[in-house]
Amino acid sequence: MIKVMLVDDQTLVRQGVKSLLSLAESIEVVAEALDGQQAIDMIPLVQPDVVLMDINMPEVNGIEGLRIIKTNHPEVKVLMQTAFDDSDKIFTCIINGASGYILK
Repeated sequence: MIKVMLVDDQTLVRQGVKSLLSLAESIEVVAEALDGQQAIDMIPLVQPDVVLMDINMPEVNGIEGLRIIKTNHPEVKVLMQTAFDDSDKIFTCIINGASGYILK
């Protein structure tokens, strides 16, 4: 079973992705967070294998959240999600340890 944490400040996006992932028998959504800080705080508790995180969020954004997560939990795979095809931000994410990115 692959344990996934969803991180996005938009509730409808989280719910939609969770609904899609629930169709896969080998994936379990173990947590949802509204921003990078909430995700950072929850990771030790839920121990996800994968974090699917939006880049653009208030408070701790996805890029900063990625840096902290990969520093403290290098074994966790982080996939970045964005609505914008911003190559600079995507490249920054990859340099900081993102396993990949998905356009919304």
